[in-house]
Amino acid sequence: MKKLLLILSVCLFAFQSYGQEYYEIRTYHMKFRGNANLLENYLAKSFIPAMNAYGVSKIGVFKDLGKPEPAIIVVTIPFKSLLAYAGYKEALEKDANYQASARAYFDQVGPDKPLYEKISTLLAKGFAGHPVMKLPQTNSGRIYEWRTYEAYNEDALKRKIAMFNQDELAIFDKVGLHNVFFGEVLAGENTPCLSYMVSFENMAERDANWAKFGADPDWKRISSDPRYANSHSKTVRRFLEPTSYSQW
Repeated sequence: MKKLLLILSVCLFAFQSYGQEYYEIRTYHMKFRGNANLLENYLAKSFIPAMNAYGVSKIGVFKDLGKPEPAIIVVTIPFKSLLAYAGYKEALEKDANYQASARAYFDQVGPDKPLYEKISTLLAKGFAGHPVMKLPQTNSGRIYEWRTYEAYNEDALKRKIAMFNQDELAIFDKVGLHNVFFGEVLAGENTPCLSYMVSFENMAERDANWAKFGADPDWKRISSDPRYANSHSKTVRRFLEPTSYSQW
């Protein structure tokens, strides 16, 4: 009976949360002169097809626009529910096609074959005001700005998310910041924090539209609202470009 109640409670939670996506955001920190081609071949030919077969689509894969060395590769994976997120690794274990396709990636690593230093992972839940990804109509030549806002504490984060849901998301849309996804980080580094991504045709559009945002009267109004004071302690920002095999 206890097991049945647990299963029912998990299913109820998943049902209640349905409509707000969950995002796994991985950052692969490559080793100096690490074999990035091996990782990218695995992502393009093994991981993404297997995840698509599992029912997860719109997987984004990006590189840092500044081309740092060692390189980073960012992978964003949207899930419709926590149950879908919780089950995908087991599904890949049982996927014979994936296991065979990924064998070169699994085997060709070791101390004499450096690949990456680590994978940093965030798990985020979509905002109520922006529950699912909104992808640009065309991805040709686009750039993406990925931001993480750290907060002073849990209450500060709650107030910052409320600021987005109630006003700031609409201002983003109005001035052309092209909202892609917004999520409260449930687990990962530097919590409490939120993470989001916006897109632009190029850096010129990015600079012009952020300037519009800073000058917008609604932004000036809410940025001085005492309800949102001291809700944001630090911004971490990266500019990204999609790989040829990214699904957005």
